[in-house]
Amino acid sequence: MKIGYIRVSTDLQDNSVITQREMIENFGKMNGFQIDEYFIDFGISGKSVLKREKYLELMDLVEQGKIETIVTTSLSRWSRNTLDLLKSIEVLKKQKIDFRVIKEQVSLNSPMGEFFVSILGSIYTLERQLCSERTKDVIQNKKHSGKIYSRTPFGYNSIDGSLVENTKEQKLLRKMNSLRTKGESYLYISRFLNRNEHKTKTGKVFTKDNVRILLKTDRDSIGLSSINSTNI
Repeated sequence: MKIGYIRVSTDLQDNSVITQREMIENFGKMNGFQIDEYFIDFGISGKSVLKREKYLELMDLVEQGKIETIVTTSLSRWSRNTLDLLKSIEVLKKQKIDFRVIKEQVSLNSPMGEFFVSILGSIYTLERQLCSERTKDVIQNKKHSGKIYSRTPFGYNSIDGSLVENTKEQKLLRKMNSLRTKGESYLYISRFLNRNEHKTKTGKVFTKDNVRILLKTDRDSIGLSSINSTNI
């Protein structure tokens, strides 16, 4: 099988999933093959593989000899931990997997490619550690200042650094939650929203993944009240 691997670090990065999938699909077409299946880890950090269910499932299939090709958009999507990266590379080499990384334009088909992958892995590990420290400082400062320290969530607008309810989006969230409570699927809800010409926060059409992410987001964890089930 030819597999596309996608990872996003937060459940809110639905657009990133779509972008990565398009990049992988186009890469396959340009190189004369079609992706058979996509393995997607939602809301999972790249610093460890322990909680990445789809990654672990994929590596299990690799060791069973069921995978031929793996394509991912960037090495940082595959792993941001040098040790995990090197361990996975050894497994992929042993099983003769055609591992393609689009952004860095590297593969495991040559000693130089393998060396380049290991160097990039070390760089990404350092970058992640430095970025983590900077992010902690910024978030801590914003918390103390009472400012927003994440992207503006659906249902709200950001005005002068504070969250203000978006009436239309709040109604839409209640409707989505109501439909889901009645047993409707994420696909059904996305089609309902598109049929009524509703758009995402970025002005795009809804997908079942958009809906799933919105309804599964713990709004209390980001400082927002939970969605109630009132109909509109």
